[in-house]
Amino acid sequence: MSAAAVPGERAPKMTTWQKIVFGFGSVAFGVKDGGINTFLLVFYSQIVGISATLVSLAISIALFVDAFADPVIGTVSDHWRSKLGRRHPFMYASAVPVAVCYFLLWNPPAWSTGALFVYLLVVSIVLRVTVACYEIPSAALVAEISRDYDERTSVLAWRIFLQILIPAAVLMLTFAVFLANTKAHPNGILNRDGYFPYAILASAVMLVSILASSFGTRSRIPYLRKIGDDERSSIKGAARQTYEALTNKSFLLVTIAAIFASVASGVNNSLGTYFGVYFWKFTPPQLSALVTGGLLATVFALPLSPFLSRRYGKKKAGIALVAASLVIGNITPIMKLLYLLPPDGSNALLAIFFITTLLGTTCIIAGVVLLFSMITDVNEDNELRTGKRSEGVLAAANSFVGKTVSGVGILIAGILIDLVHFPAHATPQNLDPQIIRNLVLINTPLQFVLSAITITVLSFYKIDRTAHESNLKQLAGATAAGAEDAGPVIDTPKLG
Repeated sequence: MSAAAVPGERAPKMTTWQKIVFGFGSVAFGVKDGGINTFLLVFYSQIVGISATLVSLAISIALFVDAFADPVIGTVSDHWRSKLGRRHPFMYASAVPVAVCYFLLWNPPAWSTGALFVYLLVVSIVLRVTVACYEIPSAALVAEISRDYDERTSVLAWRIFLQILIPAAVLMLTFAVFLANTKAHPNGILNRDGYFPYAILASAVMLVSILASSFGTRSRIPYLRKIGDDERSSIKGAARQTYEALTNKSFLLVTIAAIFASVASGVNNSLGTYFGVYFWKFTPPQLSALVTGGLLATVFALPLSPFLSRRYGKKKAGIALVAASLVIGNITPIMKLLYLLPPDGSNALLAIFFITTLLGTTCIIAGVVLLFSMITDVNEDNELRTGKRSEGVLAAANSFVGKTVSGVGILIAGILIDLVHFPAHATPQNLDPQIIRNLVLINTPLQFVLSAITITVLSFYKIDRTAHESNLKQLAGATAAGAEDAGPVIDTPKLG
């Protein structure tokens, strides 16, 4: 017999396999977003026959509902009581509904346009909310399964790595096999029959990822903090606790920084195709090669972010990565404007761009890992100040920001395109070169401004390694004092 794990105490170090299993759960979120962003509009507008405006309206409403459901899910999971702790009941319960809803999304009935709009809207909302019932508690679990400053960064690195890599593999397989061009379907993406096996594959991957991650973290349950009778809050009390968590100064600083960094990335991503086709004049195979470079960046970012966290601390490394990604991402267009690069569309130019894409994306992904890890470190600071842990609320707020900000980048990109009077149905051959140059001349300074704000805000963030360890020591002292007042701990076997 060994002493029972005291909820909230430091758990044993996670093995690499445990980090992989836990991170595998993020695949469900990645598959959902990848499929919806890539296929949903064309599937329902070009194949099913609903107008693109109605499809976009359904997607926007579902996203809006999802964004506001996140804080509710986070708050409820923060105050949940069960033998499985606060998070796992939601994680287990979401698995089957997520898989079923995703399958239904790609297999609509033969109804009228109005009825199909309602079908798309309802299924999309239920899908997003059920995914959030897994994703929010799972993201909150990062702060609970490990309180180690560097280990959290490693956990998040695996999480984001798998969230990018496996969904990308699912999309590549779908394009190559299920939606491949054939004689019967010269444009395979319009082949409705191909979406049935895709729906089965994607739904199965989502189901397995959620269950594997939930089951694989069961051994950490004894170390997770449980809610006692004296901590159960009324609706008013929960609202007050939520407000206290969201107004934590450190949380506000890192969240604001993440907002500006996300907007900058969103604008660049939205304009990426325009620049690739019209400014650099790359062919589709060359653009595909650049996508490969982006995926390869996830492999480099995986060990880089934990290394930088240990070596320099999260704030310093995060600021350096933002600055590096800014320089790397904008050096090539500046060099082209100064006529310092090989000819447009050449393999020499592709090689240079592949390297900058690889390096820049590596910095961005590693920077995102560190930003998320900094948000996670706010939990102990918040607990020390308020006496309450609010992992679910903070994770939900972070998710809310990500979902609402994702549209801002697209909106700004659209405004910039209209601002330079970019014509419809343009080709690289007939487009006035000055138009795309103007787009670059507007976007580049914008990227510098957004990144400068990100760096400035991050510089005021105070939770470094020393502060985090100090918070842990004070919390451990309070826990030990509480346990001593409550009497001796009886030896019981550990779970898992």
